[in-house]
Amino acid sequence: MKIRIAFTVEVDADEVYRFQESLDATDEDMRSFVRSYIISGGVGALEEAMINNAFAYEAVRVVE
Repeated sequence: MKIRIAFTVEVDADEVYRFQESLDATDEDMRSFVRSYIISGGVGALEEAMINNAFAYEAVRVVE
């Protein structure tokens, strides 16, 4: 099953940029950085919750 999730986030650009700098991730534009960070975190959280409750590993993947 495919589920499309679309939303907008408001960020403090200065704080996000400082965070990017701390990770040495300034080669990526802020929009891409925030998008990939949120997607990977969300997918990871769902997978971890499923694994911790004895459900299948790799049951969630991002498709574009």
